[in-house]
Amino acid sequence: MLKHALRLTALLLTITTAQAAEWGSIAFSPSTGATGYSHNYDTRNTAGEWAISYCDANDCRIVVNFQNACGAVAVGRNGGWGSDWGTTRANAEANAIVACRTHDSGCRTKRWVCSK
Repeated sequence: MLKHALRLTALLLTITTAQAAEWGSIAFSPSTGATGYSHNYDTRNTAGEWAISYCDANDCRIVVNFQNACGAVAVGRNGGWGSDWGTTRANAEANAIVACRTHDSGCRTKRWVCSK
């Protein structure tokens, strides 16, 4: 009976760990293009705070948050930008480029990060 209880406890811990929220954020400065990012944090707020702290400009702001996923920011030729998230790096980059294209042309990925 004790062995059964220990196995059940181990299984529940494994399931809980596998389903844990892993938050990430990307911060971006529209004026300088600086970025900061974070990944694998327990809360959205903590991920955002760290991303801002790693972004080396006064006007950095969080442009995308993601949970157990990926985020990206893309920049265009004339200062336009866009950001989004996706279930994979490729999805996040493609989504950010689409968002950027609504403001600018020649959009390319500036930063991507995944939290899983």
